[in-house]
Amino acid sequence: MGVHGLTTYLRENQRILAKATEFPSRSTDVTSIVVDGWSFIYELYEESKLPWVYGGEYKAFSACVEGVVKAWMAVGLRVYFVFDGSAPELKIPTLISRLNHSIVERSLLFFRTSETSRSTPRFLHETRMIPPLAYHACLHALREVASSADALEVHFADEEGDPYAVELAGRLGAFVVGNDSDFVILNSGKYAGYIQLDDMLWAVPKSVCAGSDDEDGEFRTVKKAKTKKKSAAQQGTHRGLIPPEHSTDLTLSVSVYTPAALASHFKIPVTLLPLLGALVGNDFSNQSSTQRNVQSLFFERQLTLSQRISRVGSTLNSILSAATQKRKARHQVGSVMDLIDRSVHALLIRPPSTMASGEIDAIVDRIVNAALQYAIDKYDGDTYGPDGLWPSKICALHRAEACRLPGLFSHALLLSTDDEAVDDNAAEHDTQLPQLLSLYITAYRSGHLQPKLMDILNTGTFWPRLFLENPDAENVARSIGRPIREWIFAILEDAVGLPEAPEATGDPEVGQFDTSQMNEEDEDELIDVVEEDSDDDGADLLAPLRGELQKLRAPDEESETPASVISQSRSHLPPRPKCVMEYVRRGCWCHPRSVAIVKKIGPPCHSGPASERMSVFLHILYSSTVALEELPSEQLMCALVLRWVVRVMHLRAIESSSKEREKEKWTRSEACAFLAFYTSEGHSLDFRTMPAPAGSGPNAGSETTPISSRSIQLMAQVLMAIESIHLLSQVLSVSERVPVRVHTLSGQMFHMFLAQKGSNCRDTLPVGLWDTCTEGLGDTFAEERPVKVKKSKINGRSIERTSARKAVRVGAAGSQFGLLADLQV
Repeated sequence: MGVHGLTTYLRENQRILAKATEFPSRSTDVTSIVVDGWSFIYELYEESKLPWVYGGEYKAFSACVEGVVKAWMAVGLRVYFVFDGSAPELKIPTLISRLNHSIVERSLLFFRTSETSRSTPRFLHETRMIPPLAYHACLHALREVASSADALEVHFADEEGDPYAVELAGRLGAFVVGNDSDFVILNSGKYAGYIQLDDMLWAVPKSVCAGSDDEDGEFRTVKKAKTKKKSAAQQGTHRGLIPPEHSTDLTLSVSVYTPAALASHFKIPVTLLPLLGALVGNDFSNQSSTQRNVQSLFFERQLTLSQRISRVGSTLNSILSAATQKRKARHQVGSVMDLIDRSVHALLIRPPSTMASGEIDAIVDRIVNAALQYAIDKYDGDTYGPDGLWPSKICALHRAEACRLPGLFSHALLLSTDDEAVDDNAAEHDTQLPQLLSLYITAYRSGHLQPKLMDILNTGTFWPRLFLENPDAENVARSIGRPIREWIFAILEDAVGLPEAPEATGDPEVGQFDTSQMNEEDEDELIDVVEEDSDDDGADLLAPLRGELQKLRAPDEESETPASVISQSRSHLPPRPKCVMEYVRRGCWCHPRSVAIVKKIGPPCHSGPASERMSVFLHILYSSTVALEELPSEQLMCALVLRWVVRVMHLRAIESSSKEREKEKWTRSEACAFLAFYTSEGHSLDFRTMPAPAGSGPNAGSETTPISSRSIQLMAQVLMAIESIHLLSQVLSVSERVPVRVHTLSGQMFHMFLAQKGSNCRDTLPVGLWDTCTEGLGDTFAEERPVKVKKSKINGRSIERTSARKAVRVGAAGSQFGLLADLQV
């Protein structure tokens, strides 16, 4: 993430660029840090070595989150978490590439590997994925800590989280903690610098270390001359995000990187760091096929990532140093555009005469677009620190008129002001729009409206959380989640309005998109994003880029027209059917799929009483039963998930009448195993205390539950159903009645119950839950599948042989002889 190769460059030049800082636990000083929420989730789940293949160990992960945050506060840190909002259109190619690499390709590799090989620690590490509900578990843990401490706050960015985090840090005089090199490029106010999550070092007091090494006072350990050096744990230090267990009075040591130090290293102004990042390549300029070609024009293939960064830095420095060298630019533009033009020409590894007409201008245009993503509005106030936050009720950093978030919920409000003839129902709905806007903004700022929904309102896209699933089966995001999401799209369109359909996707049918169409749309979308940002005042040298960029465009584009006027003028065009572009797996790749928005409801249901909204919620999920309405809140989600998944799989089997669809249906034992898993609260598994075998990391090799392809697919369906139903409950504002309770779940327990065929599970369920969940679902379950036992003949006698997958210890570090034993027939 961030500038390509900059993280490696920072590590290689740490002594020059970084400054060591310590936070002792006994210090009375309070230091503020702003934590990139998603970087924290990825790093913590990776470092905790919790099993991922079963779907997520959310109870143990919640405990890890609480432990780390409390350890930070114990050393005098005031913690501000920031989570991303909607992603800009410029980042869509990057998001597609990440989905294909981190989810789709790894799922394909997993299911194309034998059950024995894919259970080894190395394979599981190389195909590791972040469980899709880790965000919910992390957010719950943060709320639990914040409820009992004032030193923790959780913020949700208006759009991209990185600029918001740096702007917040600049207002507080805080450090930013994350794993994104953009934090050493961005700059604002009193920003103190960037700390890498994986570069933290916890120091245990010497007295504790000495006490652990003491033996009987009359004896002394004899040490040989050629002994190995002590490990970090033996020396009283622990590197990583997770602090040592059972230790108090710790000291946290970090390395701080500042934009000023990086700019001084390259001998360029700090305001030109965004240009350096754009020329090297970042998330907005380095992922689509055309933009990768742009970067290949600058660097030879044999150059390392660090060498590329050094080349760009030296090129900018040489251009700025040669103040006496003048030449007439191709376009009569300002000094910043002249610098970009000269930099592009200087970095090209092939003569400009060999390039097509207008190709260099297109390169300059893309570099400007990528650099503009680092622009942060200047703070015109005088109050810094916590008192300088929340200048308005809707935003912690901006006034109400400057905040971009209300605009995402105002599509219907803008249309209502343009329409003259309206009926009574529409007029009543228009009077409720300001109330709905305030309701949704409050829910988003408090974390009760997922940032995933902001993509629908901002760019008209949706990104389901994909996870490990069978690539030969239909994607669960489509089969399980799409029918619910169609309701979500319709409710949001009816409540606050959705953006107009893109011009290139006027046909709302399920899309036929090839690569060339995606690239053409991406180029058009780049222009729209810059126009929307053209009203913002950038920092120093970035401000002239917006106006100069318009001069480079076609004459028929009006550069002086504000984005707000353009968006309003588009509403007067003939209306096109609205649609949402979903990015789901299709075969072996992630593809966009256009989903038309169809009005599914009559009177508005999102502004009625809670009882009416709850009735609509249950009606959508085909669960409007008296017994289900009377269930306790903690049992409602599992009942809805089970009923939805079982019903959908049954309908698919009826539509196709194939053996494969019939095999997809759930059995009663599998349904019982799911209810036992959801209501058990993970009591039987505690990864914080389970010992790990020798040769493996903590919590990496204690599990012995077999990895079954059937169980993985069932878990994928369950996870998608939980996510989709939770989003629906948030849109209808009934999430408090239907809590998701992810923090109590253990995916391995679900696999364990499935392996036991749900034996004795029904006896552990709450009274009446099974009858409530299965009401009306009598013929939707499949027949129980017999257990297959392999038999082999030795000396004429038939001997039962347990399958290899049941004998494999998932993640255990077995010996070479053990591998040979598994291969015996």
